[in-house]
Amino acid sequence: MSSDSENTNHARKSETVYDELEKLISSVDADEKELKMKMEKKKSNGKENKIKESNGLADLKNENELKNKNELEDKTVTMKNENGNEEKRINEDDNHLESKDSQNNSEDGKEELELSEMIVCDEVAGDSDEDDNKIEIEATITNDKDKYERDTKKIKKDSKEKESNKKKYDKKSDSKSKDRSRKEDSKRVDKKRSRTPSKDRSSKDSSLKKRSKVSDKEKESKKLRELDKFWQTVRDDPSDFIGWTYLLQYVDGAKNIEAAREAYDAFLDLYPYCYGYWRKYADYERKNGTKENCEKVFDRGLKAIPLSVDLWIHYMGYMKSAYPDDEDMIREQFERAVEACGIEFRSDRLWDHYIKFELECKQYSRVTDIYERLIATPTHGFLNNFECFKDYVKKYPKNKILEAVKFLELRKEVLAEIKEAEAKKSHGRKIDSGSDSDDMADPIEQRTKEENLMKERMISSRMVIHKNTAEMVALRLPYEEMIKRPYFHVKPLERSQIRNWKEYLEFEISHGNYKRIVVLFERCLIACALYEEFWTKYVSYLESLESDDQEVKDRIEDIYIRACTVHHKNKPGINLTWALHLENNGQYDKAAQILDMLDSVSPDKKLIIQRRINLERRRNCNDRVCELYEHYISTANSSLTSILLTVKYARFVWKVRIL
Repeated sequence: MSSDSENTNHARKSETVYDELEKLISSVDADEKELKMKMEKKKSNGKENKIKESNGLADLKNENELKNKNELEDKTVTMKNENGNEEKRINEDDNHLESKDSQNNSEDGKEELELSEMIVCDEVAGDSDEDDNKIEIEATITNDKDKYERDTKKIKKDSKEKESNKKKYDKKSDSKSKDRSRKEDSKRVDKKRSRTPSKDRSSKDSSLKKRSKVSDKEKESKKLRELDKFWQTVRDDPSDFIGWTYLLQYVDGAKNIEAAREAYDAFLDLYPYCYGYWRKYADYERKNGTKENCEKVFDRGLKAIPLSVDLWIHYMGYMKSAYPDDEDMIREQFERAVEACGIEFRSDRLWDHYIKFELECKQYSRVTDIYERLIATPTHGFLNNFECFKDYVKKYPKNKILEAVKFLELRKEVLAEIKEAEAKKSHGRKIDSGSDSDDMADPIEQRTKEENLMKERMISSRMVIHKNTAEMVALRLPYEEMIKRPYFHVKPLERSQIRNWKEYLEFEISHGNYKRIVVLFERCLIACALYEEFWTKYVSYLESLESDDQEVKDRIEDIYIRACTVHHKNKPGINLTWALHLENNGQYDKAAQILDMLDSVSPDKKLIIQRRINLERRRNCNDRVCELYEHYISTANSSLTSILLTVKYARFVWKVRIL
């Protein structure tokens, strides 16, 4: 409002100036009136333009100021409720801007007064030159233009500053308003919860539970889909060993006991020599299943691969943790382990665990018995085993490490030796001195002498056994060093490895130790399970014994079952020999089933066809022989095979059926 009043005062002052000029001009001579009237018209036109321009600038300024003021006033009204300090700042900024505008307006008014006074002075001076007037008018126009440009620049700067201030205030106000709105929303939610009855709450809780159940079901369905994908790969190709490993890894991560059991059982039925997966299966049952299931898995694994030292050690660790107070049962399991794989060339760690257990139980006489057995066994660490035995003998007293009977016998031998040595010494002294007197021996020295002699006697008596063991190890060490892969894997072996196993088996068979031969064959079958020739070699060795021992017969049957039902299901060679073995033992039905299976796997094989027919002929099933001949003649894949079968069929009818 102050700027509007200043503009009106300025306009009044300019009007009074023009009235005085007209009075002065009217008093000038008549001759000069015409010239002056012309000049006045020109001047009056220029003045009107100036006034219009100045009024236009003022109007523009006023409009921008009014807009800015209205916007700031609206903003301050919204900001008053939020923060009083911000309202004060905005008011201070508005006052500052109004003062700036008033100063600019006052400066514009002063400049216009100066221009009008200059014009009045020029007119009073009576300059009648048109050129001077033109120059002055142009100068005033250029000055007005410069002022206009300056004013517009100032207005733009002020507007930019105001906009930047507005943005700052808007950001602050938005952040604070958001925080307040969040707080208000949380308060409203709390109020609604407090107002809502318990039924509504229970309904909401039930809906949340339903959603969680739905999400759990979705997760389970996804897991089942992934599990089906892993299963599909191994169903398409059961020999895909890597696919099986991926399936077992997934099952270990997924907490589904039934799925894990199904996967492990299926895998270990195909690859029972993978001792590492028996360990994993047992550990899985130990964590997620029951104690009984864990022990069942261990029993199955140890039956499938009894020569696995690592599996036995893992099993004994489980037994010690599961039954810490039952020493007798743990001792029985250790004896079972040593009996199964104690002869294995790399079984030293198992013996060490057994010795450590007995030392913890302070059964020193048992430790001595274990060392005696270990020293006589040719293993990879035979030298270290004997050194440990010597340290053990030197460390503990002999009445503890030996049984009472053995200790007394050893002591009697040692005392007799001491008496003989002392008698020789005393006899020599009598000859030298010629006197019968003898000094009494010190009892402590006597006891230490006994201890030392007993140690020497125990070690020296085992030295002969140790030498024999060293000779056995020296004979077998070249073959053992050539074994690069003693464990099972689906990858084929190198030819040098296969040759080494054959030579090693021939060497052991030549020495004739049945137990060592069997253990070496079992070790060989772990590494060479996918090679049919080693299974047939093992059976031929056992059959060459021509023993009526039931153990040998059961072992032969077990070899055929493992070879033909696990590792070589569809190979005709070993399955035909198994069928023949069953037929020789009078098990015709089992032999017929095996031949029928081979016929379905590999049809149109002449050898299998002939074996089936001859089996039925030998057990006097002539009707079945005729059925088989007619079936194979009608389904023969070539005319030659049908002709050959027809000839044999005719011969059978002529020689058997007619007669």
